[in-house]
Parts: sequence; C-alpha cells; structure tokens
Amino acid sequence: MKLKKQYVPAALSVLLPAVAVMSACSSSTGSDKASGTNADAGKTAEARTITVMRSDSSIQPLLKDSPALKQILAKTNIKINMEGVPSSDYDAKKKTMIATNNIPDVLHVAKADITNYAGTGIFLNLSPLIDQYAPNFKKRLESEPEANKLKVNGNFYGFLIMARKSAAANVGNFPMIRTDVLQELNLKTPTTFEELYEVLKAFKKAYPDSYPWTMRSGSAYNLRFLAYAFGSGYTIYYEPKKDKYLYGPAYPEFKEVITFLAKLYKEKLLDPNFTNLTAQQWQQNLSSGKSLFFYDNYTFAVNYNSALQQVNPKAKFDMLPLFKDASGNKRNYMDNPSSFNSFAISSKVKNPEEVVKMFDWMYSDEGADITNFGVPGEHFTRSGDKVTISQSLLNQFKDKQDPYRAMQSFLGTGLLAFSTFTDDTPMLTISPPELKTWSDAVKQQKDRKEVIEKPLDPPFNDEEVEKLKQLTTKVDTVVTQNIDKFILGSRPLSELDAFAKEVIASGSAEIEDIYNKAWSRVK
Repeated sequence: MKLKKQYVPAALSVLLPAVAVMSACSSSTGSDKASGTNADAGKTAEARTITVMRSDSSIQPLLKDSPALKQILAKTNIKINMEGVPSSDYDAKKKTMIATNNIPDVLHVAKADITNYAGTGIFLNLSPLIDQYAPNFKKRLESEPEANKLKVNGNFYGFLIMARKSAAANVGNFPMIRTDVLQELNLKTPTTFEELYEVLKAFKKAYPDSYPWTMRSGSAYNLRFLAYAFGSGYTIYYEPKKDKYLYGPAYPEFKEVITFLAKLYKEKLLDPNFTNLTAQQWQQNLSSGKSLFFYDNYTFAVNYNSALQQVNPKAKFDMLPLFKDASGNKRNYMDNPSSFNSFAISSKVKNPEEVVKMFDWMYSDEGADITNFGVPGEHFTRSGDKVTISQSLLNQFKDKQDPYRAMQSFLGTGLLAFSTFTDDTPMLTISPPELKTWSDAVKQQKDRKEVIEKPLDPPFNDEEVEKLKQLTTKVDTVVTQNIDKFILGSRPLSELDAFAKEVIASGSAEIEDIYNKAWSRVK
C-alpha cells in the first residue's frame, strides 16, 4: 500500500459561482439536517450535513448526488455537501480561505498547506482522536512509515490519500509519440533529445500545419519532469546522484533544457501557445492530429488513440523508451504515488468525533469499496480479493471520450472525487490493453532505477517553515519571471549564466541548506 498520486486534469470543467464556494465556510458548520440511517446506531436518525471543498477536475466533474455520496450517508449518517472549485481557480480560492480563517468543514489540501498553516490552529489536530475514533486509519498509517513525514510537530492534521491497489503507482509523465507517423516517414525511434529534435523537424516538414510537440499548463508544470530527464531539476528537487536536494536552475545543467525548448519554439516545433494552453486545447491538438508528441501522463493516450482511429485506423500514440541525457544516462522523475494531499478538517467543526469516524469508515474495506467502485451488487461484486465491475456499467460508458473518468464522475468515486483509500481496479478494467503494457514498461524502468519517485519532502521545524515561506516565494519568483522569457526569446540565452547567479543571489543555497538539514534528520 502506498500513498496516492494526483492525476492531471483535462476536459469539461464545472464552474460554480463564488457565492456557492464561500457558502462552504465553517460558519454554517453542522446546521443542516437530512434524513438517513445511522449504521453505527442501527436505527433511523437525523443525518448531519458537512461541506467538503475540493478541486473540480475537468476530466472528472464532481456530481453532488452521486451513488458514492448517497452510500456515505447511508453508512455513516453524514451527508456530504460537495463544493467543487475549477482546478484552475482552486489554489487561489483555497489560499484566500486559509488566509482569512474561513474554510469549510473539510478542505482538500496539499502537504505544503498543512506544513505552513497547521501551526496557526486552522486545521483540526487528528492525533488525539486517532486511537479512539480512527482504528482503520491507524492501521493504514502503521503499514506506511513514509506517512510520518507528513506530520507537523509530531501530529497529523489531515486524512491522507492512500492507495489500496493502484495502477497509478506506475503512472507518470513519459514520452509518447505517434508511431504510425514515425513508420510513415521511415524514421528511427529517437533515443536522445537531440534525435527527438530531428524527428520533430521531419514531422513538421511532412505536416507543416502541425506543431509537433504540445504542452499544457505552462512551462513550470512541464519542467518538473523535463529538467530531470535532461540531468537537472526544476526549483528544489531531490538529486539521487548526490543524495541531496538541489535548486536546479542554479546549476549549469539546467541550461540544456531551456536551450532545447527555446530551439523548438523558434523553429515552430513546440506549440506556440504552450505558456497558456488549456487542457481542452491540449487534448484537442493530440486527438485531432494537430500535434504528434507529448511528454505527459501517458494514460490519456488511450483516449487520443480512440479518437484518432475513428478517422485513421493506423493512427497510434505509443510510449518511447526514456531518452539518454548528455551524460548517457536514462532518467525520469515521477511524482511519488502520494499526491502529498489530504482532507483536512476545520478546527471550528462541531462534533469533530463524528467527522473523524466518517473518515475512518472510508479507510475500511467496505468504505474503500464504495468510494472506489460504487454500490455493491449494483456497480460491482466482490469475491475474496477479486472485484468485478458490472458489465452494464462498463457498457454505459464504453463509448465516451474518456470512459474510465466518465464512469468515475457518474459514480462519484476514486482519486478525483471523495476517496481516501483509493483503488484503480476500474481503470484497467475499462481501458484498452495498451494501458497495462505501458504500466508494465514503467515498472521495469523503475526496477532498473531509470525512474525514481519524488520523495516526500522531509518534515521541517517551525523555524524552517517560516524561513522557507520567505525564501521560496522570493527565489521561485525570480525563476518563474524569467523561464518563459528565455524560451520565447525575449531574453537571450547568452544570459543564462547571469540568470543562475540571480537565482543564487536570491537565496537558492539557503533553501538547499534547510532541505538538506531536514533530510539528514530522517534519511
């Protein structure tokens, strides 16, 4: 069992008015009532309503009245008022709520939120309640020692998103290319980034209206993975060759990835809108043939292949072997199966024991089944360790653009909904066999140490947290204000060395020092 990774968003967003979001704040906590069955008491009782706020992924829109949420009410006597905020707006909305001490009963948070704000008292300290009210959660924690890095001053302030069974343990950002176009143009499979550049040039020559490589979510998102593949890293990252944390843009190796992307942009091999390309536009480029390569979450390729093959049966994205960097090494950085995310409870919540017990049920076998598969006997059956997804349910969504996430949206299940102990069995059940092939390939690369999972940041003490807040904002701002200038050509590449000195002068070495001192305490 591992902690669980967050997937990347992509397709139809559900927009909610700001007033609806703000209605989620704790001032209304516990005041709403609904009828339901209290499973613990074994009798009918008034149900309690709590508000849960989380990002609303465009690939799996949140539904307020899903089967899973109804089952949570039936089993725990708590009605979930699910407030979704579009993924693009969620961080800003969350920060505002935290800053004004005006959060809903339950808030989906990142590790940094807990690290930075648990000391303010805004989140409920769970540790005093775990022994009495959360035995299932305690059992999961005991089998996952890495979770202790998520403590703040020895205490837990969020219910961690863990993985019971996960195809996503091998999901990450990997190079995916239209292999049918490679064959059509009689091109060799690229093994380095320079060879990839030559392939993209050939693609552009053959298809002049295309932008061969397309990216979404801007350079910062993509550089987290690309910089590492080039032998460097983006902002603060763990460098396994040195067993220490480095601030990537401060080092000469970082110049290679920026120089490469600038060359692609100049020659129109990179999507000219990469700085602000929406997920929908990115998907459209890849599913229509406008773009022919991406370095991103490979699971989306099954959807692109389905769309492309309706027009051209031979069209196919497939996974490339990892590229060698300048030193001849193959390396790829992927998020830890932990998303670093949790569901935190407001310290203002009424009767917190009830909410803690509800979350604890979600870590039970029954709770995990319901929050991942839906209603037993209707949407799935279980026989021992084997789970079978209803064929009628699979048929209902098999023709959707993204069958798996459309099904999860309908059910209200899985990582992008309201689940703490996730199980991706439905993903492999409803997806084409290529998905398992790619997952197996990633596992082999991990076994060969070509792929590493980003380790959880070490726990910091209060003084370190405060210093990092100041330093990270200052240094990261220098980076984000300049990276796109270099790629777009508005700042000359000849100034990359000067840029590295600016990064160091702004405090990157101090960030490294804090990280590495904290790392030495736990490794």
